[in-house]
Amino acid sequence: MPSIITLAHQKGGVGKSTIALNLYGYFSQSGLRTALVDIDPQGSISSFVDFAGADRFDLVRRKDFATYADLLAQVQGFEVVIIDTPPYLSKELEEIIKITDLVIIPCKASLFDAFAIRQTIDFIETQRTDKNDFLSAIVMTMAISGASLQAQIRDHLEQHKIPILKTEIGNRVAYAKSLLLSGNVMQDDSGKAKEEMQNLADEILTLLSNK
Repeated sequence: MPSIITLAHQKGGVGKSTIALNLYGYFSQSGLRTALVDIDPQGSISSFVDFAGADRFDLVRRKDFATYADLLAQVQGFEVVIIDTPPYLSKELEEIIKITDLVIIPCKASLFDAFAIRQTIDFIETQRTDKNDFLSAIVMTMAISGASLQAQIRDHLEQHKIPILKTEIGNRVAYAKSLLLSGNVMQDDSGKAKEEMQNLADEILTLLSNK
């Protein structure tokens, strides 16, 4: 059975697709057989894959399966599966969570986004049952190095009683630039974005290993 990681948030523009692509790149280049699943109707990842060359990716699109039981059957043989979801809460997200091992909730490093995350967290946590004891965690995105506001936002997020990952994803040009190259920052010249994604992936693997 693969480890299934789902990126979820009711808001767009928080970095779900960016994180999904970069985690896919990191895990794939680390030798793990990794699948990327795009169920976002906006199709940002699918559009990028079409642009970059579909033969370079193990991508599953929403039209490729009828039910999430079908999806689960399709991804057998993979070690890691990363799912990018739409920017809203839905019955379909409930179905996705049923097959998910870890839900990652990106949160932009701003007070407005920290306030807005509650509905997403509440929705996700209501899916938790004895039979569906998935993991969940928050990752702060678009962070600005040295900003004291981030510490205040992190303090605010702690009230939700779910883990906040130590790694923060910076507001870096490298993430946008990488879309013109490989789609991930593993070859980023500055090394900062690459280091962030390596650290994020390591934290995720640690969480999954303790599940």
